[in-house]
Amino acid sequence: MKMNYYKDNWALDVSECPCDVHFVDYLRSRAVRGKAVFHFGTGSHHVVAVENAKQRKPNHVLGVTASKEEYESYIDLVVSKPALANTYKAMFVDIYTLEPKLLPEFDVVSLFHLGEFHDPVRQKYAPLDDRKLLALMVRKTRPGGRVAFYRGSNGWRKSEPIVESFLKRGTLTKPETYKSLLICRRPGR
Repeated sequence: MKMNYYKDNWALDVSECPCDVHFVDYLRSRAVRGKAVFHFGTGSHHVVAVENAKQRKPNHVLGVTASKEEYESYIDLVVSKPALANTYKAMFVDIYTLEPKLLPEFDVVSLFHLGEFHDPVRQKYAPLDDRKLLALMVRKTRPGGRVAFYRGSNGWRKSEPIVESFLKRGTLTKPETYKSLLICRRPGR
């Protein structure tokens, strides 16, 4: 059995998928600076990290991708712009295999592609599904921190009921829409 990985890469196409640009705008509009950010789906453009590095007090971004091409573009990016590596790390991983003991706490988590990639047949090796992944990332979000979702994702129909169940239970609170995004809070602070 091979790893379930994305056999392509995503170049920036705001007309089709504006979530990363909207996320950058959101972070700027809310003056989120110097925070720990988890970002699911780097794209080969790495716009979240590139724009973040332009800030006076940048965030520290851990991006994850299951695309070999996107990961190779990260390597090329930090080789050509090594200072970017001070605030941005990307990891090639099947997100459904994340190990809680290896993850720090985050202030902001983006799960824009929740619901898009889990395949129980092809990922029998993976201990997480979409619900368990969201539960893990909520636990890894600091109290009062934010968890962001992309409502235009092709996985939103699958992930929206999961998100709604977390809101109903109070595991997530204070839903806020910002352009194409839904941003929730982890209760606390």
